[in-house]
Amino acid sequence: MCIKLSELAKAGEKEKLKQEAFNFVKQHAADPASIFVIVQAPNFMEAKDILTMIDMCSGDMQHTNIDFSLLREKVTLEAHAPQEGDKFADFAVEYEGKTTRLSDYVGKGQYVLVDFWASWCRPCRQEIPNLIAAYNKYKDRGLQVLGIAAWDKPEDTKKAISEENIPYPQIINSQKIATDIYGISGIPEIILFSPDGTILARGLRGNQIEIKLAEVFNNKK
Repeated sequence: MCIKLSELAKAGEKEKLKQEAFNFVKQHAADPASIFVIVQAPNFMEAKDILTMIDMCSGDMQHTNIDFSLLREKVTLEAHAPQEGDKFADFAVEYEGKTTRLSDYVGKGQYVLVDFWASWCRPCRQEIPNLIAAYNKYKDRGLQVLGIAAWDKPEDTKKAISEENIPYPQIINSQKIATDIYGISGIPEIILFSPDGTILARGLRGNQIEIKLAEVFNNKK
């Protein structure tokens, strides 16, 4: 089964991959082998579909396996978070006597590329040059880039901003406020919002950032 799923994944057959996973879990509801399939599911399934598969499994499997417990908590958070096609969910962060909201930037008539990150997160730091490049290339064409520092000490965030020479604005000290609302359990999470605040893309990384922005701005009238 694992080989078949791997082959479908390599071929980009997401719908077939999803159906095969559903069928396997349905037929092996009490088999620990289903755990492996479900734990791998976030690579090719939406959170709501993963929750459906978890519910297919026997009660013993669900309540005695720590992998299930952790995964259920993670995907439940994601399933109730704004997804592509949804309007943005606002939040407010207080820092140094000032309240900053996501709505200060999103839904104001510009495309906004939002980076949820932390100074201690190496993959986050590796994405910063890509974000700076995007900012410099598209800022005069209607793009704003915004950093949202999560799970980080403000002083460490400020140090990282200086070290990386980040030119775009930041919401500092969001801690879990922003990540809980957007169902984020791992960072970086990079989200592109349209001018009216609709989510155009989630989970952008590396060259996906430039590909998506090129698509947006080349099609922009």
